[in-house]
Amino acid sequence: MLTKKLPHVLLTLLIGILVGCGSTNPLADEAQSNIESQNFEEALAAAEKSIEQNPQDPLGYYYKGVALGEMAGAEEDPEARAETYKEMNAAFAEAKEVAETAEDVPGEVERIDAVKNVLWQTEHNRAVELATDDSLKQAVSNPLEQSMYHLKNATNIQPDSLLSWDVLSQVAAMNQSFEEAANAKEKFISMAQDTSLEANDYLQLASYHFQLDNQQEVVNSLEKAHEQFPDNQEIVSNLADAYQRVGEPEKAISTVEKLVEQEPENPQYHLVLGTQIYQQALTITDSLSANSNEIVKLRQDLNNSSDSEKQDIQQQIENLQQENQQLQSKIDELTDRAEEELNTVLEYRPNDDAAYNTLGIIYQNKAKALFDQRNQTTDNQKAAELDKQGQKFLKEAMNNYERAAEIDPNNQEYWKSLFSIYTALGMDEKAQEAMKKAGMQ
Repeated sequence: MLTKKLPHVLLTLLIGILVGCGSTNPLADEAQSNIESQNFEEALAAAEKSIEQNPQDPLGYYYKGVALGEMAGAEEDPEARAETYKEMNAAFAEAKEVAETAEDVPGEVERIDAVKNVLWQTEHNRAVELATDDSLKQAVSNPLEQSMYHLKNATNIQPDSLLSWDVLSQVAAMNQSFEEAANAKEKFISMAQDTSLEANDYLQLASYHFQLDNQQEVVNSLEKAHEQFPDNQEIVSNLADAYQRVGEPEKAISTVEKLVEQEPENPQYHLVLGTQIYQQALTITDSLSANSNEIVKLRQDLNNSSDSEKQDIQQQIENLQQENQQLQSKIDELTDRAEEELNTVLEYRPNDDAAYNTLGIIYQNKAKALFDQRNQTTDNQKAAELDKQGQKFLKEAMNNYERAAEIDPNNQEYWKSLFSIYTALGMDEKAQEAMKKAGMQ
């Protein structure tokens, strides 16, 4: 594995070794000399002796930190450097603390931040190279993982480096390590000033939580984003979807309704609102379908039950039928609202294929509901009427799907929908053509 070591020459320059100049602490001078000679183990030993014998002299802590930094850089494996960097930080922190009470503060203490900055730059830049340089990526085993280790080292050295936390989140996501990506992005957002954050920062965090199936965290991230960027369309749309996923459809709809109120002539807002409203209708439809299936089962049980059981089963059926009437009423109300919003989209944006496609779905589902009723009734006249209405909605669905496919002929999903409609309507030739365009052959 090719791992670039830390730049000893530059680090030595920062240490500020002046030949012929020494301190009043021989052990600190010995540590300094060993660092210059790249004898880092000996330098560390001398620095620790200095701390033991002269605990009030910050130079011992300073050279301990420098030695540890050099030793970390000498490690071929970037993962193995982490603990040594933590020890280095502790030594440098003690050097600064002791220097606060010292009569004469050595100049070396003032160089601590510069020394750490060199170490940070080296780790950070190496990480970026491993993540972006294609030739280097091919020469190194697990380059993205190695890049992450370097970035973790960078954040150990400079825990307040916004840049390293941000890059770590992106590289971790590239490596499919979404938990680490989310943690790094959360750290970045918590440290950054609100004014320096962008909408995309929150969207990235939400996407990482989405990959982890942390749906409530997706909502939390997007709610914070919405507070910062209340007019951002992408955030609002994603937040509405997130509310749907956690079972809060009313919040999903009200979130978009506020945008529509602010910009009633914005077709995109009407599209998102119509889609969210219809999504709620579909969710309720699932409940209605479950009830219908249960009614079928109960009717079968009714035929095989004793007289004492029949009354209870019949009551259960009636309760479910009443509930379904209420559910159907709500579905019809939501569907009408969704249609209204989608037709508004087409008034402002006549070539919106997504609006036509969603209208196609609405009419196709209306047809299905009617056909289900047709199949359940024993009244032939009523069945014929339901079939006629269902056929009418199927043709409405076909017209909308065809318009969507005309606007975006490369969208195979539109052609798949048309294939099912053409098949249901007995339009075999068109069904074959749609099958080809859908990539189903």
